[in-house]
Amino acid sequence: MLTKTLQIELERFLKFLKGGEAIQVTKQAFGKARTKFCEEAFLLLNQRLVDEFYTENTYQTWKGYRLLGIDGSTAQLPMSREILKVFGAVTNQHGLVMAMGRISAMYDVLNELTVDTVIASYTTGERELALGHFASLVAFDARTEGHRGHQHDLLLFDMGYPALWFMAYLLVLGKDFVIRTSGAFLQEVQEAIQAPHNDVVIQIPLQTAGRPLSAELKALVPTIDPAMVLSIRVLTLELEDGTQEMLLSTLLDAETVPYADFQGVYAKRWGSETNYDVLKNILEIENFTGKSPLSVRQDFYATVLTNNIRGLIHWELQEEVEQENQRKTRTYAYQLNRNLSIGRLKDRIVTLILGQGDLQPFYEELKREMKRNMVPVRPGRHVPRKRKNHQKYPMNKKRAL
Repeated sequence: MLTKTLQIELERFLKFLKGGEAIQVTKQAFGKARTKFCEEAFLLLNQRLVDEFYTENTYQTWKGYRLLGIDGSTAQLPMSREILKVFGAVTNQHGLVMAMGRISAMYDVLNELTVDTVIASYTTGERELALGHFASLVAFDARTEGHRGHQHDLLLFDMGYPALWFMAYLLVLGKDFVIRTSGAFLQEVQEAIQAPHNDVVIQIPLQTAGRPLSAELKALVPTIDPAMVLSIRVLTLELEDGTQEMLLSTLLDAETVPYADFQGVYAKRWGSETNYDVLKNILEIENFTGKSPLSVRQDFYATVLTNNIRGLIHWELQEEVEQENQRKTRTYAYQLNRNLSIGRLKDRIVTLILGQGDLQPFYEELKREMKRNMVPVRPGRHVPRKRKNHQKYPMNKKRAL
């Protein structure tokens, strides 16, 4: 979370770490030292944190499913020749070239935890990045088999993901999903949407006379049976504004998961959007501190780890907050303030990670500080997105205060 001028951040942090003793370190020395530090350290720390959360806690699920929203976005990167070569660029309507990367996250929308994330070249497709999340899921299942508190995963996708090979691969992996689709996706789906029923199960063959077996699927599963037929539930929902929302799902049993449940469960995918809002606008994940691909990856994965630690502290405090909401007479229920909580973590997160001395009193004080500044939950509020095309955090204009 180095969001200010790097030299000021270094002096302030080292003074904190040394208990008030002033230590001088140049940003050049810092830059040289970080080249010896692999970003994989943050990935491994996050993996350890995620594994322990799901094997040592009782957490929220939906009908026994862990709800995982998978969504992609972009990240504006610092301009340098090396970054342009590794990540690529886009040109806006004014002809301005901007370095840009593609990011993707697999996010537990009920427990506010980023299970897996990646930053890659801008030209990498969202489905391609999702395949990396699937590999992470398979590895997670192997590490935690018999120890986690959920039976299954339910993956939630928006309209950028529907593809026959993509759904077939998820079925091969044994993963259930809910995917939003358009009315123009596959002939079988179009016919189901046009039918008078708003909830039907259809059969989709992988291969027909006019539809060859997908090359992507053959590459992923060389032994796939071309005669495989997918059983997919097609649901047409009407939203409050009168528009229709079409969903595809592997949850076929209408008694276990009735039609009325789908609008609610798909709406929970919005948690993925909220997660990106926190990463971009509060943690300033695009406010990078170096002009090399390594520094970009270091900053990116360290920020995701920080957000997960913040999320776990919030998760632990949530029961206390809910009890206070029930006990006190308030116009609105209250929740923890993400922005201020992240501010409380700055610097102290290193103390938590290093684990030096008795951390319990320190941790309890940190939680008390987070609870001091809560915000009301006002139902029905909608804040429109604001999109910008210019460089958000220029490398030569870091904040000095």
